[in-house]
Amino acid sequence: MALLNSSRFPAIIAQQKTKWVCIILLSLVSVENLFCSKKIVPFEPTDALGIDNKWVYDSLKRYYYWNEQMTGKPDYTLPTQEFFKKLLSPADRFSWISNRKDIGPAGSTADLFGFHYSLISHPFDAQRLVGIVSLVVPDGPSYKKQLKRGLFFTKVNNETITPANMNTVIDQLNTKGAITLQLAVFNSNGTALTDSAEVTINSGYVPYKSVYATRFFEKNGVRTGYLSYVHCVDGLDFEVLESIEKLKNADVTELILDLRFNPGGSVASSAKLAAMLVPSFNPDQVYVTFKGNRFGGTVKQTFRQTIAFSTSNPGKNMSELQARNLGLKRLFILTSGATISAAEILCNNLKPYMPVIRIGTKTHGKDEASFRIEDNRNPRQVQWVLMPTIYKVFDANDKGNYSNGLLPDHEINEFSKLPLQEMGYPGDLSLDKALELIYGSTVVGITPLRNKVFPFRDIKEQYQSAGATETGIEVRRLN
Repeated sequence: MALLNSSRFPAIIAQQKTKWVCIILLSLVSVENLFCSKKIVPFEPTDALGIDNKWVYDSLKRYYYWNEQMTGKPDYTLPTQEFFKKLLSPADRFSWISNRKDIGPAGSTADLFGFHYSLISHPFDAQRLVGIVSLVVPDGPSYKKQLKRGLFFTKVNNETITPANMNTVIDQLNTKGAITLQLAVFNSNGTALTDSAEVTINSGYVPYKSVYATRFFEKNGVRTGYLSYVHCVDGLDFEVLESIEKLKNADVTELILDLRFNPGGSVASSAKLAAMLVPSFNPDQVYVTFKGNRFGGTVKQTFRQTIAFSTSNPGKNMSELQARNLGLKRLFILTSGATISAAEILCNNLKPYMPVIRIGTKTHGKDEASFRIEDNRNPRQVQWVLMPTIYKVFDANDKGNYSNGLLPDHEINEFSKLPLQEMGYPGDLSLDKALELIYGSTVVGITPLRNKVFPFRDIKEQYQSAGATETGIEVRRLN
């Protein structure tokens, strides 16, 4: 028997190993190619629904802030509105889709009927809630029905408001159509809330306003301006410039900026106002920082760059803003849960440049920016519009992350004393706090400069005649 040459054994083994490795590697390459070929085959829709949904998916995959959370295997057979919602992050509260007809963003009572309200615990029945009107938009549907700040309502569409049905009631108040409110007032000695008139309001055109009131308070030679800024609207920037100019001509050295009912709007409009408030305004200072996905990256915009996006000419000239700058040393801002979006940017993004004292309740928490993505492909039966969250917003120092709302420095429950007093005058609790911080008192002189009159005084007299001016009833704000 021939013996195996031990000197050749390692070489033989090495050759065998090489063959085995080659076979294994070739197999792996084949398997990888097999899987990769399946992975890279894009979805190619053949029907109208699939084409629309593919456009939605591709748009979000490119621009959406949370695009990395999107599924890689969407169901393209779903109706487009449902398909869109399935792609959204659980953290997303604000993105929407519209078909320009019957599908669109959720409405609000202010947008549909022209009034703001809060639900509070019933003063005399712990099992019930009541609504209280906090602001009525001049010339809107509710204004024309003589709804007034301070009025209570105990029923919506004949349904008594309770903690159990609160969400249903809110949905009804946010739905286009008609609502019926059962109004109520205190009785003569302030020991009960009694039903009064019933009013039906149809949703309709609510005119945009920007500035509701401009006035100044004065005591011991110190003048404090008051500006009720209720909407960041490009087309109404001239109102803001006029109001600030009046305050400057009045030689105010303090300012109370009332943003309690401002739902936001144009970031460029907010930047124009901010430019007239920050001390030693420099157009090339950073106003806002946008942080997006890996495609959007981080974008820092100066005041000049932000304002350049405005569709309104008033205030686009930097010297025009510098000439109106108030030269403030600090700023008082009144806030609520209805302070949203661009209004919150004002609350947050002025802090790198001046002390900002916030008074009221925490803001809504929309620390996001979005822009319209329109389906402008070949004319189709449905022209979809997307409004997804594209960026999170921060100040010049990258401070933001207020999705839970911006907390006030001084928390005020405006419903801790009823009835509500006229907005923006002593007796309005949030304003009172600002006056106390400035003057140590709420006894001040008042000079109106601009005022879109709120329907209020007669309801105040109604309560006074009922002997209920100083009820002191404690109520709880429901968020």
